[in-house]
Amino acid sequence: MCGQKQQIKVLYEATLDKRNLTKKTYSARRMPDKVHYRILKCVRCSLVFSSPIFPAEKLSKFYRKSVCSYGDQIPYLIKTYLKIVEQIKKDLPKNPKILEVGCGNGFFLKALIDLGFTKNVFGVEPSSKMVSESNSALKDKIKINVFKSSLFPKNSFNLILCFHTLDHMFDPDEFVRGAYSMLKKNGYAAVVVHDTQGLSVRLFGERSAIFDIEHIYLFNKKTLKKIFARSGFKIIGVSNLVNSYPLNYWVQMSGFPNVVKKFVKYIFDVFMIGKKEISIPAGNIALITKKNV
Repeated sequence: MCGQKQQIKVLYEATLDKRNLTKKTYSARRMPDKVHYRILKCVRCSLVFSSPIFPAEKLSKFYRKSVCSYGDQIPYLIKTYLKIVEQIKKDLPKNPKILEVGCGNGFFLKALIDLGFTKNVFGVEPSSKMVSESNSALKDKIKINVFKSSLFPKNSFNLILCFHTLDHMFDPDEFVRGAYSMLKKNGYAAVVVHDTQGLSVRLFGERSAIFDIEHIYLFNKKTLKKIFARSGFKIIGVSNLVNSYPLNYWVQMSGFPNVVKKFVKYIFDVFMIGKKEISIPAGNIALITKKNV
């Protein structure tokens, strides 16, 4: 973001051991394993990023083989993401044309169809296995690929969704420019990313689940708004996202030592509260932005 004016410091040294990489390493939403590249931060703009990283070709290969490991969390994700879409629903045309980038097995696109929001949905997902697990009505609407600005024509969509995918991209600027190009006049983009200034990082530091081999760029509200604004987007709103999950999941994703996690889970089991749903602004950002032309 700062170009030649960047002032870099090392936040955390790499914990990556290339010999231990498996296809599960790049499985979506896996449990925290504290494996990451060297983590750097620009002290001028506060952008956090991984460097050095694997070549783009190797990363694409990993993602093509990744699997879905978040089945139990899907109902909670749908509820959270629908709240974002509902904020702009009134400004979208009837049966809007929607693209989700990093759509996994298409669970959210299917939810939009089932709720009567729209039938005009499309997706981009690099994992062929995840796409093979999608609903039959979606298979021919999901392109198996990493995001590229050339995948769809200009002025194609009313809404582009990107939930926990921008952090994984080796060129976030390509997504921002591509999304701007693909959106129709007055179209919207809704993005969710991890927050480097969020509760998880403040509590756990390097043990936070956001410091992970899959995450190449990590943002805060300031840096997220900046990369969209400089490409012509009008920022409608940026806010802390409140996620809802069972207590057991919150503990599993925390940065507590494993012995603490096991003890807390035991207590939850004794009192039968592990499945109780709790809503917390744990460290995610939701951005809504508009192609203002």
